[in-house]
Amino acid sequence: MNSSFGRDTPHPLRLLVNQVPAMLAYWDRDLRCRFANRAYEHWFGVNPDAMVGMSIRDLLGEKLFALNEPFIRAALDGREQIFERLVPGPDGTRRHSLATYVPDVVDGEVMGFIAHVADVTRLKETETALRLEIAQREQVNALLRASESSLREAQRLGRVGSWEWEIEPDITMWSDELYHLFGLDRTRSPPSYAEHAALYTAESWSELQVAVAHTLRSAEPYTLELRYVGANGVAGWLEVHGEAVKGAGGQVVKLRGTVHEVTLRHRAEEARIRIRAAESANRYKTLLMSRASHELRTPLNAILGFAQLFQLAPDLAPKYRAWADLIADNGRHLLELVEKLIDLSAAQSGRPMTPPTDIDLVKLLRTTVALADESAHSASLTLVGPGDDAAPILMHADPAQLQPIVDNLQSNAIKYTPAGGKVTVSAADLHDRVEIAVEDTGIGLSAEQIDRIGSPFDRLGAEWTTLPGSGLGLALTKTLVGLLGGTLRVESVEGAGSIFRCVVPKRCG
Repeated sequence: MNSSFGRDTPHPLRLLVNQVPAMLAYWDRDLRCRFANRAYEHWFGVNPDAMVGMSIRDLLGEKLFALNEPFIRAALDGREQIFERLVPGPDGTRRHSLATYVPDVVDGEVMGFIAHVADVTRLKETETALRLEIAQREQVNALLRASESSLREAQRLGRVGSWEWEIEPDITMWSDELYHLFGLDRTRSPPSYAEHAALYTAESWSELQVAVAHTLRSAEPYTLELRYVGANGVAGWLEVHGEAVKGAGGQVVKLRGTVHEVTLRHRAEEARIRIRAAESANRYKTLLMSRASHELRTPLNAILGFAQLFQLAPDLAPKYRAWADLIADNGRHLLELVEKLIDLSAAQSGRPMTPPTDIDLVKLLRTTVALADESAHSASLTLVGPGDDAAPILMHADPAQLQPIVDNLQSNAIKYTPAGGKVTVSAADLHDRVEIAVEDTGIGLSAEQIDRIGSPFDRLGAEWTTLPGSGLGLALTKTLVGLLGGTLRVESVEGAGSIFRCVVPKRCG
């Protein structure tokens, strides 16, 4: 292999490789650079021609090399590596990168590896900005709920009970409604100020004491939402308003106010805040995925197109053909990720994919298992689908929504099941619903990981392994199951395996 892009390199290929914003380089098994594109100058401030012969340790520095070394060694062992890293630049910038190390294997011997490092900083920054926006919206919603000035007048007009407290003799007066609210006997005197502690939770009583003390000092009114527990066992939330009454000398001599039962409103408001936050997060997330994916697809198609042109050239030198193959392989990998993002954003927007049609679920599962049989065989796994004696299960659904569900669950089971294991794909007729079950003897999931299933880009800990993946498969699966009106349940034991059960109506759409 020539050590760098020399003058004999076809100009279109040099132009193509040097215009790629991602870093492309070849490192031999002695970890010496044999070629690099111009992106290295932008990232590291090093002329790519000067990199030829340079050690990757010298380029990265000890700290970054130590982080990347496990992936380097794995690539030199013949295993493709994909990982994320924060890369410092010469100008002090820190770029989020997605790195791919592809082994160069000649006659069964690893001669080195090809590094492809793409800048994903904008995506990370957009994700961070989105999280900040969601947090700010949640904070604003909470402040609005706590300080709705228009409710103060509504409390006076719609109060349930009223009270007065003569401070010096410690005499309290209640309306009849307050007795009913707290479940107390109307024939008895109202409780003193200190005895009110028994009517509230400890936290709410402490909050009320602080507010009352402040009003006694400043004569400023207060409005609180407090959790109460009545003598009759009834518990809920109260909106309590109090104000000061001054005597002839200007000192506060009495407090008076209203109490309004707001348990239903309190719960409804909490639910609305959660729903608004979730809807806002989903809208921004879907918008981000859709825009980013469409923006990425256009240049990726151009890169793949040029790579395929080079692959079709009959007189292209072997080393250039290998480079073109590398560009095409990595381009297809990124394009597959982009297509998954587009599918996920389309699913989350609720847009139908194709018209529903009649489907034999058992036949669909058999076909899916047959297509994955070679993949399972290569992983030394046993893949089992519905038997020949399994009766047809007819349903009416969108195949473009149903097929990815089965594909993703099955491919995940194969990917995370060690050699010698078993993956079983089955279906059950539940009258008006059907169940698709994918069972494996793989690594299993913890309860905390099961709770996180469906979060985009969350690989549930697999990001620390050498297994490829984007963290989008289960997110798309969960979204599609929801669009079909179904549920996705997971049963798992760490180290023993998992069962993913997808239950959907027989008629979807």
